Amino acid sequence: MRTWQDIFAVKVEDMHLTEPWTLQRDDSLQVHVLKPGWKEFVQHRVLGRFRCSQCFHEWSSAKAHILFHMCRCWGQGMVRMRAFRQACRRCPNSRLEEPEFSQETMETLSHNLVLKILKYFYRLPIQPSNLLEVVVDAVVAGPHDSTRCEGCQLGICSKSRLLLAQDACEPLMDTDEAKTHHSLKHQVMKPHATPTHHSSPFISNFPWKWCCCIGSSLLCVLAVLLFILLYFTKK
Repeated sequence: MRTWQDIFAVKVEDMHLTEPWTLQRDDSLQVHVLKPGWKEFVQHRVLGRFRCSQCFHEWSSAKAHILFHMCRCWGQGMVRMRAFRQACRRCPNSRLEEPEFSQETMETLSHNLVLKILKYFYRLPIQPSNLLEVVVDAVVAGPHDSTRCEGCQLGICSKSRLLLAQDACEPLMDTDEAKTHHSLKHQVMKPHATPTHHSSPFISNFPWKWCCCIGSSLLCVLAVLLFILLYFTKK
C-alpha cells in the first residue's frame, strides 16, 4: 500500500514540477497559524477510518479533516500535513487514533494539493473547477461525537460547517479563499445606504406650533379691538 509521500511524489512528477517537493506529517500544525511565506489549505469532510488501539473497535467518519501548510524556498518546496484524530466511544479512557484513508482519497487530495502549489508559488491560473471533489461514498452510522473529535475540540469542525453552508457550490476552497469570498459576498449583499437629509437642530427644535397659536390669538384680539374702535367712532 502506497503512502502519502509516495502518492504526492507521483503527482508532483505528473504535473511536471521541476523543483523537488517533499511532504511530511506534523501534528503541531495549527489552523491560521502560519510562518511568513507559508500557505494553508484545509480539506474538510474526508472519509476516514479509525481503529482503537485498546479494544480494536473500528469505525468510519465522514468528518475527518486534513490541514496542509506549504512553503517554497531556495528552489525546493516543503509540505507539512496534519490529519485530525478521533477517539473510540466504547473505551472510557480512549486515546486519539490516527485516521486511515483510501488510495483514491489520497490521490485526489494529492492532486488538489499540487494544484494549490502551482497556484500559490508558480502563479498558474488554477480555477476551483480544476480541483477534484472528494467523494464520501460510504454509509456512516450514528451522529458525529464532537467530544471525541480532535477537530471539534480545536474548532475545525464548526468552521467547516460554516464554510459549507456559505460555499456549498464551491468545493475544496482553501481557508484564505473562503474568507475572502465570504467577505466579498457580504459586501455585495449589503444594501446601499440611502442618504438622509438631516434638518438643522435649530429648525427641528423650534416651537413652530406654539408660535402659530400665539400669533393667531393676537390677531383675534387685534380684530376685536379694531371692531370696538370702529363701532364707537361711528357713534
